[in-house]
Amino acid sequence: MPVLDQQLTCSPTCLSRAQCGVAAALWHYTATPVAKPYYVRGCIPAPDEAAVTVALWAGPAAREKKNLFLYVPLVSGGLPVPAAQVVAGLMRLGRGTHLFGFSGRHFDGKPVLNGSELVEGRGAPCLCGGASEQEGPRGFCFERPGELRHYG
Repeated sequence: MPVLDQQLTCSPTCLSRAQCGVAAALWHYTATPVAKPYYVRGCIPAPDEAAVTVALWAGPAAREKKNLFLYVPLVSGGLPVPAAQVVAGLMRLGRGTHLFGFSGRHFDGKPVLNGSELVEGRGAPCLCGGASEQEGPRGFCFERPGELRHYG
């Protein structure tokens, strides 16, 4: 499992800003598919780790309502993974077959798959890319339709 590399943070709040950035970038895909047929159901921050769990669900037009949970590290190959790279990686889900192994974690009683193959690190000074304080929560999840939970 990827572990937070202290050299990739610029301040104690860097990890929080990075997770806020990913949650904000994925929010748009709660109403638009990120990769057909999947919509974002949630972006749950990993406590004290440079990672998020992205919850996907097959949208309202899908015959089978399946949930998919992916553990996405925010550090890959010793480099930070920007929020845009997380979105781009998820968009690739619709372009072919991907095999994911079990990450050893569970969310909502279901296994979380390892989505580290979807992202690559980029050269940047830290996890948050030097951005100022992000607006909004570190994560969110629709636990049931219409029931939104924010992670602060």
